[in-house]
Amino acid sequence: MTSPLRILHLDCTRGRGGQEMDHLSEAKEFARQGHHYVIGARPGTYLLEEAQRQGCGLALPLKSNFDIVSFLLIRTFIKREKIAILVTTSYIDAVLGWFSALSLGKNRPVVVRQRHLLNPPKGLLPFRRFCDAIVAVSDIARFGYIERKIPFWKVVAIPRGIHEEEASSPVSPVSLPGIPDSARVILQIGTFQRDKGQLPLLESLRRPLERHPELHLVLLGEGPLRPNIERRISSARFDSVRERIHLPGFQKTEPYYAKASVLVVSSFRESYSLVILEAFARGVPVVGFRQGGVTEAFARGGWGELVAPWDFPMLAQRITAWALREKKADLREGEGGFPAGAFDVARSVERTERYYRWLLERQASGTLAQNPYLVSGGRIDPFAEPEEKENGKRTEGLTEEASESGRF
Repeated sequence: MTSPLRILHLDCTRGRGGQEMDHLSEAKEFARQGHHYVIGARPGTYLLEEAQRQGCGLALPLKSNFDIVSFLLIRTFIKREKIAILVTTSYIDAVLGWFSALSLGKNRPVVVRQRHLLNPPKGLLPFRRFCDAIVAVSDIARFGYIERKIPFWKVVAIPRGIHEEEASSPVSPVSLPGIPDSARVILQIGTFQRDKGQLPLLESLRRPLERHPELHLVLLGEGPLRPNIERRISSARFDSVRERIHLPGFQKTEPYYAKASVLVVSSFRESYSLVILEAFARGVPVVGFRQGGVTEAFARGGWGELVAPWDFPMLAQRITAWALREKKADLREGEGGFPAGAFDVARSVERTERYYRWLLERQASGTLAQNPYLVSGGRIDPFAEPEEKENGKRTEGLTEEASESGRF
């Protein structure tokens, strides 16, 4: 029987979005499977408060790359708690985490950089030098690093999951402010920021809202773009539909999923969309753009429709069609007709555990920094730089025997 893993996950984020939700969900599932999992985050952040509520939070200042207090706290915690896997997420914690681990010498943990974003990184040094491996949340996110010449064997894609038993548990009918029971609710969930597409979504749905008074649009979330959204809704052209556009802020999602006729993913880019899995598990179809990790998440359930990227008129047309569909269409060959565990975070955690244990095996054998796919006759890694020269000619890393025989 293998011993439980001991994991410290650092993230200096101040946000409250899919990345933070995923950290918390992963921590909860690792703990459920018998592992020791702690989240290190800044005081006063949603992530730390929720982690502490789950009993796995560690307060760290994480003020800058040169925060000596955080460095010492991380180092001490790793040593005292015998942490085997150190996970980092953002630039500050990636730097502090790496050097805290490195200061422990041969007894250091394996350092894994977790990547949730498609945004191009400001620099590749932390990904090249400040981690032993990178775990991306989707294939599209993984390919971005391979294209930037990070060796393919250093980056793995592990799709995320949700706690299905929570998503599919019955929700008692509730009345939502300003939304009649007969309403057809179009639901969008996400941080209010430009790449989530709330502003063009508003414009594209204004006409359908005017034509169909039973439609209500709910933008569930908060963020820096909220003042812009409020100003847009307050303009004269939204007079006739303003009362049917709702900005409830951060709320529990269950009552809104229970009311929703369709979930919209209007993002310009997504590395992976957990709300798609949440919608499927709750029996809600999804309409979104066919781009990035949206395609990967949508393929796991496939209920709804994806349209050409950033075609908001077409998006609005298909949203309206799904929102107004006959309720019997909810059955989709039996509502909740997905296989048990199809979206469950347990699958993601089991695969992550296997990967972590493989990294620990390589660390123990002294091969953690090497390409594990070296084979007799050459390299599988197409991005590896030639390492050997003979008589001024590069041998592309082949063994002498293989070079002579021509075997690959």
